[in-house]
Amino acid sequence: MAVVKMKKLAVFAHERDADALLRRLMRLRCVELKRSDTGEGEDELSLIRDDGRCAEIEKNISRITEALSVLSKYSTRKKGLGSSKVSVRLDKFRTDGSYARANGIVSETLDITGRLSAIKNEEAKQTSLLKSLSVWRGYDLPLDFEGTERTVVVNVTLPTSVTGARIDDALGDTAACAVKVGEDKSTACYALICHKGEEDEAQRKLSALGMLKAPLDGFGGTAAHSYSVTKKKLEKLEAEKNALDERLRALASDIELLEILYDAEGTSLAAERGKENFAKTELCVLLCGWVPENEEKRVCAVLSKFGCAYEIEEPNEDEEPPVLLKNNFFATTFEWVLGMYSYPKYGTYDPTFIMSIFYFIIFGLMFADVGYGFILTVAGFGAILLLNPGKGMRNFLAMFGYCGISSMIMGVLFGAYFGNLPQVFSENMLGVEGASLSMQTAVLFDPLNDPMSFLIISLGVGAVHMIAGMAVQFYVLCKKGQAVTALCDIATWWLTFLGIGLAVLFPWGIYVAIAGVLSLILTQGRHEKSIIMKIAKGVMSLYGSINYISDLLSYSRILALGLAAGVIAQVINVMGTMGGPSFVGFIMMVLVFIVGHLLNLAINVLGTFVHTSRLQYIEFFGKFYEDGGKPFTPAVPSDKYTTEQ
Repeated sequence: MAVVKMKKLAVFAHERDADALLRRLMRLRCVELKRSDTGEGEDELSLIRDDGRCAEIEKNISRITEALSVLSKYSTRKKGLGSSKVSVRLDKFRTDGSYARANGIVSETLDITGRLSAIKNEEAKQTSLLKSLSVWRGYDLPLDFEGTERTVVVNVTLPTSVTGARIDDALGDTAACAVKVGEDKSTACYALICHKGEEDEAQRKLSALGMLKAPLDGFGGTAAHSYSVTKKKLEKLEAEKNALDERLRALASDIELLEILYDAEGTSLAAERGKENFAKTELCVLLCGWVPENEEKRVCAVLSKFGCAYEIEEPNEDEEPPVLLKNNFFATTFEWVLGMYSYPKYGTYDPTFIMSIFYFIIFGLMFADVGYGFILTVAGFGAILLLNPGKGMRNFLAMFGYCGISSMIMGVLFGAYFGNLPQVFSENMLGVEGASLSMQTAVLFDPLNDPMSFLIISLGVGAVHMIAGMAVQFYVLCKKGQAVTALCDIATWWLTFLGIGLAVLFPWGIYVAIAGVLSLILTQGRHEKSIIMKIAKGVMSLYGSINYISDLLSYSRILALGLAAGVIAQVINVMGTMGGPSFVGFIMMVLVFIVGHLLNLAINVLGTFVHTSRLQYIEFFGKFYEDGGKPFTPAVPSDKYTTEQ
């Protein structure tokens, strides 16, 4: 409805108050910071910059995020989808000991996480060793026994497919033998006993059969003893892991404290980055920014508490203030659609309210179906109630909720309930003969049976939409003091359009149309000096009617989108009821309906959103819109988990 008027803010404050002042302004959520003017020459000021502090805070936020991820798995807190955020005073949180305690929990959590990771690796290692040792438990010699004065003992493994006879044949001409110790499903364990000097030859021959040295390095004593020691290590590791898990469960009871810490550090990071816009002298800082005119008193009340010097004034003509839109609760939900195109230039007209009305109507016409509209409405507003989302996502969901209401209204008018589901269900599943012909669910008419009437409605809505855009331009020109331009460039076309419309209904309407054409010829060349050029340019302006006709025909996409959704829905209904009135038929109907209609909903919601937006951006905004505005982005505290009191 309006672009909020902005005021320019300049504040001189003592350097010691800079952080507290900025944090207090952030809590107001109505001050956008801008880089302060540092001046030139000898009087040039420097900007505050502390990259080390920002890096330190970012590192701590990363640690907090990691700790939250860990503790959330252990938390028993019941937090529903729509749970509200914690209301807290972050300044008090920092001074009452909670900040230090929360950081202590983060450090302990990460230390425990690191130890659990080490335990996991050690358990994997010991489990692998235990598996290896289990096969050797029948071996009586110490695992580190290497032989006698004349013999060498090597512990090896061979595939179980290698028989003892093959091993004896391989070692037949060497002073060596292999004593089988044990085996599992795939591996057999042997003690290879060789005469010194025959070791290499014996290993070479057995290597040809797939021999590998057993991974038993570092073990002392017998395999049974090592197995027992390893098992006790695993039991000890398991006990330590359980104790650490229990400690994490205890720490998880304070997870809310870590969430507050996250927002406290996030706010500190925002404050440090905000202070990078400050210029400074030896003892003072200069803060500059933008404030909405309606928030001026609140800002002044805060500034007066800090005893600083400040000035709030109108922006200069060469300055481009940020844009803040002010609309009612309904139109506000459509602001993000406007933002996808571009915000209006500061000081120009905000079309959000008018656009929201036409968006509501056109979306409903394109997706006119009671069933689909009901799903959109429930999904949109239901998600808001369950998820308690932020402002941006709330507006996104609410807009589709409102568009669902529009779809239901249009669906009642045109008789679409998941396409022609009532008729097809009655005829194919309930056995009501001729239901498709006898059941009339439309209040007006069925677009699939009477597409020409639907096309006329589509073009009629398009004509009103275009004229509304011209009306906005008429208003903007008059507000700028250019009433003559508005009359010559817009009212003349209105007269022409009126004449064409009357000519269709009444014979005398042609005279009104002729009057409109003559007014265009006489006014469109008014800026030319030569009479001939005035007339020539006036005649050439009639070519502009082609642009209007082209724009009007663009609204035929309303017909195309509306018919597409209806036809697909009818095909799904026919496919779903092909099984007839049987148990299997009903099961098939439910499955086909759920999958088919949800797919149709997803495809056509996307198509309807895109094409409805296009009609706003091209056919509507093209008549008057001045874009290029930069959205107002005030400095705010972090509020992922909390809201500041």
